[in-house]
Amino acid sequence: MSKNYFHAIATLIGTIIGVGMFSIPYVISKSGIILLFIYLPILGTVQYFLHKIYAEIVLSTKEKHRLPGYAEKYIGKKGKILSFIINILASYGTLLAYIIIGGIFLHELIGPILGGSVFSYSLILFALQAIIVLLGLRLIASVELGMTGLLLFVIGLLVWRGWSYIEPANFNLVSWPYIFLPYGPIFFAVGGADAIPTMCKLLAQKKDNIKSAIAWGTFIPLVVTMIFAFVIVGITGGNTSPDTLVGLRAVLSDGVIIAVLSLGLLSIITSFLITAQAAREIFWWDFGMNKNIAWALACFVPLILYLLGLQNLTKIVSLTGAITGGLIGLLYIWLLIEVKKKAEQPSIIKNKINKPVVWVLSFLFISGLIYEIYYFLVK
Repeated sequence: MSKNYFHAIATLIGTIIGVGMFSIPYVISKSGIILLFIYLPILGTVQYFLHKIYAEIVLSTKEKHRLPGYAEKYIGKKGKILSFIINILASYGTLLAYIIIGGIFLHELIGPILGGSVFSYSLILFALQAIIVLLGLRLIASVELGMTGLLLFVIGLLVWRGWSYIEPANFNLVSWPYIFLPYGPIFFAVGGADAIPTMCKLLAQKKDNIKSAIAWGTFIPLVVTMIFAFVIVGITGGNTSPDTLVGLRAVLSDGVIIAVLSLGLLSIITSFLITAQAAREIFWWDFGMNKNIAWALACFVPLILYLLGLQNLTKIVSLTGAITGGLIGLLYIWLLIEVKKKAEQPSIIKNKINKPVVWVLSFLFISGLIYEIYYFLVK
């Protein structure tokens, strides 16, 4: 296999493994460990299907776009506006979650030495990331493979060192009042569609490898996340913190925690950059805006939301997961149906879609979205 093949896999893994993975142990500690082994395989498989759908849309089109551009081409102006609203809300929710947890991780790393609040560290980290997005992503793209490998190694180290601290009494099997709580965070955690156009570009000369790269890039994070969440909940139980790692300080040595915080922070930074650039390209490519104005709209709206007080990580991740996995999932299905009628060029990936699949997925997406809106507003 070529270097680009592994680079493509690493790009998807690096996009998926981020703030979502670190939010799962908390919701599983509330809802029950059994639900981890139900929700994660099911929603991971659904996301794999959505990743393949997006890949077929990209590969069937000659020009480069982001989701609103594809919607305009195959559905029309109304489709473009609808997809823009859904896509940008999902992007803003994702970036907001990265701002929240990035500040927490950076504070845990250097706050004991330099002092300062989580809020100030969030602002500092945001400023650095926004500047990198403005300058371009070439540096990050060139080291994505190495960083993904390091992240997987450090998570493996955490699992290895933490395994002996697992206590069966820390596992809550099922808590019925919270049975639907994992839906949004897990859907959020295993989604990586922003990486699909980049993967298709990397493998443009080896299109036969795109499907397997998507499979590896989707299911490796799924397995890593499952093991990670199981170990964390087994160690911290009811004391699991919303960001996961802060609650581990009382159990594991500082060396392990610092290593995981450092690599976790790097994964959050790279995921922020990829997501922010994707949002920027929506304004830039699909709406023809000046690239600097597009940059400002992509980066600073989530910051404003953070400054206005939207800082509850679990709620942000849950609602964003429902939007990303639900409404965008429905949009992918709608788009694919139209693409199969109007494709500009043949695609190496050909997804089979029929009425039962459409109805089952639609029910899943809409039900999950209704619950998450209820949880966000009421709970």
